[in-house]
Amino acid sequence: MLLINRFIRLIEDHAESLTLQCVQNLRTNPLTASYGKLTKEQLHDIVYSRFRKIGQWIGKQEGRDRDIAQEFCEIGAQGAKSGIKASEMIYSFMLERDLLWSYILDEGIVTEGIDLNRAIEFSHQLNYFYEKAIYFALVGHESQQVFSSETKDEGVFDKIFEGFKHWIVVK
Repeated sequence: MLLINRFIRLIEDHAESLTLQCVQNLRTNPLTASYGKLTKEQLHDIVYSRFRKIGQWIGKQEGRDRDIAQEFCEIGAQGAKSGIKASEMIYSFMLERDLLWSYILDEGIVTEGIDLNRAIEFSHQLNYFYEKAIYFALVGHESQQVFSSETKDEGVFDKIFEGFKHWIVVK
């Protein structure tokens, strides 16, 4: 577990350089063109806050899944309001995840077989986090386009969260 904490610390400690790289990728990739609607500063702040919080989200502590669900529903809703296409938002999360994983591998921390097992475990946790983030960001994005104003209350979020609790809660 110590190596996984080291991976997380590495990402959080290098959040600025990773953010700059991610922002550049998002602004130049034709599959994320709608991110051009945001200023570099806005996009920087969005990505940077996620990278700095990665340690809070990756793990198995109780209540964290609900926090991820709420935060990413809000991120999706904000994306919709900003004119970000759902497909581009999803692809941006995939690019983020791949950037983080590549960074971990490029740092040369994984040197032994046991390290490789820990790295694979971290990869699973990273993927698990991004799967939840993608799903709930999409729910938030759709809520801005499909649902009526009366369904945007806390009760609807609770219903969605509870319906997928079997999938998102790690024991």
